Amino acid sequence: MSLPPLKSLLYFKHAAQLGSFKLAAQELFVTQAAISQQIRMLEAHLGCMLFVRETRKVKLTRQGEQLLPHVLGAFSQFEAGIKALKHDPSPHTLNLSVLPSFAACWLLPKIADFQNKHSDIKLRIDPSDRLVNFEQGEADLGIRFGEGNYRDLHSECLGDDHMLLVYKKGMLDDSVSLKAQLLKHQLIMDVCPDAQRAWQLMLGNLGVLKKQQPSFLEIDNAALVVQAVLSGQGVGMLRRRLIEPVLENQQLEVWPNFELLCDYKYYLVGPENHFSWPKVGAFKSWLQTHF
Repeated sequence: MSLPPLKSLLYFKHAAQLGSFKLAAQELFVTQAAISQQIRMLEAHLGCMLFVRETRKVKLTRQGEQLLPHVLGAFSQFEAGIKALKHDPSPHTLNLSVLPSFAACWLLPKIADFQNKHSDIKLRIDPSDRLVNFEQGEADLGIRFGEGNYRDLHSECLGDDHMLLVYKKGMLDDSVSLKAQLLKHQLIMDVCPDAQRAWQLMLGNLGVLKKQQPSFLEIDNAALVVQAVLSGQGVGMLRRRLIEPVLENQQLEVWPNFELLCDYKYYLVGPENHFSWPKVGAFKSWLQTHF
């Protein structure tokens, strides 16, 4: 069976409930002529009259009265379905997908503050590099470090970051040639584009030739690079936000007058309707105050 256009059924619903094409037009922000046209199209499609037109109002015919409850029920089902999509199935549990290095180095040292302020929200943190399936409920929200373009997802920028040269306290002396000191120490490489670019820039500016460079210890996890530097294994190039806690505790030092803006930024990522959930709004506000 060929169904009539949805718009004509919507206009019929409003006109029938209000008893007026004029009032229906005002409620839908269209012209009265548009209402009349859609009703005529619907009547032609159904092969019957739905309204008796009077001077200042309209009345439903018998066929119109017969149709109206079905139209009201259908639109009620539409609204219920849309509301269900926007509804948060677990309003007191927030499932976060977070990069392992960010979770270990930045989030976990600070997360007690969020929990103290929002004791009604239970946190579940999944430290993973993989792309989660939001539709299957694997996560409510993600924190990613990238360009912000995530297909079919909404993203909001939290902030940028800078690469810094870091080392265990006392390992380097800023009154001595940095080039000579770097050639004596193990260099630790976080396997990410920003770290590689920072090392190339620094070594190039110092005039260190490729044949002079000591071999890098390459680690594909920034949190492990932090641990290697903390244990005195060598000198690392790390993002400022990942070493905030250890800098505050004065466990590491930063070489002065060098920092490189990262190409990537931090983003809060998830389906657009998730950002209307109160628990997501609370976590987003908390993050923004700490970035």
